[in-house]
Amino acid sequence: MKLFDNNEDDPLGIYPSIDDISVEMPAVSEHCAVTRLPDLFHAVSSDTLPVIDVQGKIIGIVSEYDLARVVPDLSINEYSYQCDIKVHDIMTKEVWTEQKNTNIKELFNKINNMHTRVIPIVDKDNYYTGNSITRTSIITYLTRLIKPNSLGGLATPLGVYITDGKHQAGAGNLGLFLTGISLGVMLIVIEQVFGFAFKYFDINTTNAAIFPVIFMLQISVFILFLRLTPLAKIHAAEHQTINAIEKGLPLTLETVKLQPREHVRCGTNLMVLFIGLQLVILTYVGYLNKIEPFLQFIYLFGGFMLVFAHWRRLGMWTQKYFTTVKAPDSYILNGIKVGEEIIHKHKEDLQAKPASFLRKLWCMSIIQIISGFIFIQWLFGILSKHIF
Repeated sequence: MKLFDNNEDDPLGIYPSIDDISVEMPAVSEHCAVTRLPDLFHAVSSDTLPVIDVQGKIIGIVSEYDLARVVPDLSINEYSYQCDIKVHDIMTKEVWTEQKNTNIKELFNKINNMHTRVIPIVDKDNYYTGNSITRTSIITYLTRLIKPNSLGGLATPLGVYITDGKHQAGAGNLGLFLTGISLGVMLIVIEQVFGFAFKYFDINTTNAAIFPVIFMLQISVFILFLRLTPLAKIHAAEHQTINAIEKGLPLTLETVKLQPREHVRCGTNLMVLFIGLQLVILTYVGYLNKIEPFLQFIYLFGGFMLVFAHWRRLGMWTQKYFTTVKAPDSYILNGIKVGEEIIHKHKEDLQAKPASFLRKLWCMSIIQIISGFIFIQWLFGILSKHIF
């Protein structure tokens, strides 16, 4: 089996070099006593180490298997303390090495014959570079190419958005920005309606005792408002598509429609967590801040523990009945198209290096949503000042 065509050129450098998946691996001297090997294996969390001569050239590898062939007899020998067995006496002299900066596709085509855990990387004169390729690093890289370990997504006014933390598919940054604007508009409308109602009924909103009631009313209206928008249907399509991909199911209309509308990593769960914590604090400020300190502690401790114990379950329930709504076929098809796009981008990216922190943060869509939210708040403030 060949992973790549050996005759295929790589003019664009799309395949990573060996250096990209190598790890630092200290070498052991051929003159090192074998009794030191267990500590050396433990120090680098590897059961195999490269062996070098006095000039620093690779002359073999030594593993726990090599050590196990001599240790049993030595351990029960009365004169084992006189042992002077060195690494060069037990090492494997036929060692597979690769040169640094070598294109990795040749290595992948030989992966089936890799019967050693470590491949030392050498320069053109066979001097050890200090880095090695481990079987674990190769398998980890190849496994990552099969499919994303996890996906994130969002419902936007322009349709489904999905990311693997490094690539974006679907609605794009404009859609994410518009999501921030949409959420901001909903909150502004709710605040204005409640502000008018409080003024009309002459309700004193500075009274701390009413804070928990106002907070829960506004949150409830916001969630109901969200449920009535197309975003709730797009949200369902996004979740169902991601569930299908992460389960390894085919992205067909019939299959995706059978997937649950809830997802364990949905932002709704975090929203429920923050709402629960905020409600505990507001209730304390409004009603319980003058009781005995010990009772305050019992309330806060019990309230926080209750929230942390049930926020995920309540979040999944909120997703099922409020923040997602059964999506029409057209929305599901949009989710499937975006899902196929993110899989295609993920498989095309042969670079071994993971995304940077800033890239992951950008793909998480937090920056774009907050930017849209701040923009609409700023615009509303300008309009309020000059119009109202």
